[in-house]
Amino acid sequence: MEQLNLYPVAIKVQGRRCLVVGGGNVAERKVAGLQECGAEVVLVSPELTPELERLVASGRVIHLNREFEEGDLEGVHLAICATDNKALNREIARLCENRRIPVNVVDNPELSTFFVPSVIRRGPLCIGITTGGNSPLLARRLREELEEHIGPEFGELTLFLGKLRQIIQERFSDPEKRRKIWEKVLPPGFFAHFQKEKMNSWRKQVEECISSPWE
Repeated sequence: MEQLNLYPVAIKVQGRRCLVVGGGNVAERKVAGLQECGAEVVLVSPELTPELERLVASGRVIHLNREFEEGDLEGVHLAICATDNKALNREIARLCENRRIPVNVVDNPELSTFFVPSVIRRGPLCIGITTGGNSPLLARRLREELEEHIGPEFGELTLFLGKLRQIIQERFSDPEKRRKIWEKVLPPGFFAHFQKEKMNSWRKQVEECISSPWE
């Protein structure tokens, strides 16, 4: 496979229609990932896993109980092919390309226009790891390794920094002052010493930092 330099992006799918073709275990994982991000999931397959059947029964997934049809792509924000039918996957990829719909064909990087990374989520903090389709297992192993070092406290930290960003933007109009404040709030080597039990004392230091004169 030709080596690709991928352009990493994070796509908003909240409230948007996303298509998953297939009803097996892989499709189940793809549906779960899309739902976690608030997507409106349309699932096309005559057969489903018990978990997918449960989601359909709960009304959380729109299920088309049949084989894929071209009209299923109408109004779709992105598509994921998770079937073991190579000819069908290729046809869906072609149709998506014609309609300029991003498509991921599971286990076929050449047909895919985007890849779903192995993800670590800590609240609003999202870290994605991809190998460009070369080795999904490597991406998973790296994720497992990083999860040992990036705990739930990083989600709390991210939320706090989001609120702090608003305060700093409102209080300081000079971009250079903002930069200096952020460098003091998050100095080099910060994460090596950051621990949940030290969060309160760190917040106090941050409050003192933004309250001090910056003329």
